[in-house]
Amino acid sequence: MSNQPAFNYNSLSNKTSQNSVSSPFWVKPKNKSSKVANVFKQIWKWSKILVLLFFLVMGLWGCFQTSFDPKVSTNTSIGNGLEFGFMFGTTGDALYDLSGAPNQQFHSFNNWSMAYGPFYALFVWPGAWLTLQITWKTHNIWGGLNALLGIFVLILIIRVFTTLITIRSTIQNERMSEISAKMSEINAKYKDAKDTQSKQMKQQEIMELYKKNNVRPFAAFEQMLITLPIFLIVYRVVTILRPFKGTVLFNIWSFAAAPLTTMFSSFTNGGWVYIFFILIVVPTQFLSSWLPRIWAKKRSKSTTTLTQKGTKDFKKRMLFQYVFAGAMSLIVLFTPCGVGVYWFFNACFAILQSYIMHRIIIAQKKRKFKENIGNISIT
Repeated sequence: MSNQPAFNYNSLSNKTSQNSVSSPFWVKPKNKSSKVANVFKQIWKWSKILVLLFFLVMGLWGCFQTSFDPKVSTNTSIGNGLEFGFMFGTTGDALYDLSGAPNQQFHSFNNWSMAYGPFYALFVWPGAWLTLQITWKTHNIWGGLNALLGIFVLILIIRVFTTLITIRSTIQNERMSEISAKMSEINAKYKDAKDTQSKQMKQQEIMELYKKNNVRPFAAFEQMLITLPIFLIVYRVVTILRPFKGTVLFNIWSFAAAPLTTMFSSFTNGGWVYIFFILIVVPTQFLSSWLPRIWAKKRSKSTTTLTQKGTKDFKKRMLFQYVFAGAMSLIVLFTPCGVGVYWFFNACFAILQSYIMHRIIIAQKKRKFKENIGNISIT
């Protein structure tokens, strides 16, 4: 039997930090860049900025248009409001074909067109078309499972496209956590500084610390800028898709019904069943905010003890996440159940992605610490 001692992660952290050898695994020696490389970096930088601005403008456009343009009004009743479906007579199913009656109070949206503006043409139409195809191909499945499948595939595709941004956001949070002790030292150093020169020196030291550890303070906002249009896209897909207006999930929960409103309006007439829908969706939303922060805290403790300032900052971030989760929960309570299904799947994907990132970061840190211990042994 081997008597080799177990790997002590905390002791390794202390030794390497004392010898000033340890550094975050993402910090790599900087090589001199050529002029061509610098030009490409600038092109890439400004391209990202333009793309993010485009998403922000489209998100705001969609938000205001949904609120003020009667052509795209939301109505959960079949034959009312903006509806997306097949042209009249295509399938012969009234749940999938738009009505041909001229007196119907709705606007049909069944092909690519700029008639409803760029947000609906560029973002809502592709998602609605894909989801409609999936729900129709599987429309014989019992209990509205075809609607679940349509939403699941749509979110999966969106997650694939936004994975890079999510990973960047996670890495940025990790970097901020790693330099929290250094940030506390700088804050303590200039604690009583009131003059302009000292404030400038403090800001310069912070910027140098950010630069050394490749920290981009505003990178976390990338995910926030993408979140708004994505939510609006899925929200509109769920609320305008004609078959979704008639879907009753598991023959219990109507996709078109708002959980809390239905509970209060007809509690004894079947509204009470939406309690279980709320108990499934809302806690999952909070878990998607809580678990990643807990894993981040464990990673911080595995390398260094959080300072008082670092703990305070961590609690502030946690509070923000809880407030955000609470706001999203209110949206789930007062919007159609189809939106709640989206939030449920989205939260599950977020939890899975966060856990995978957690394991990858832990593995990378262990590898980095082993390399540092090897360097200490050599010297």
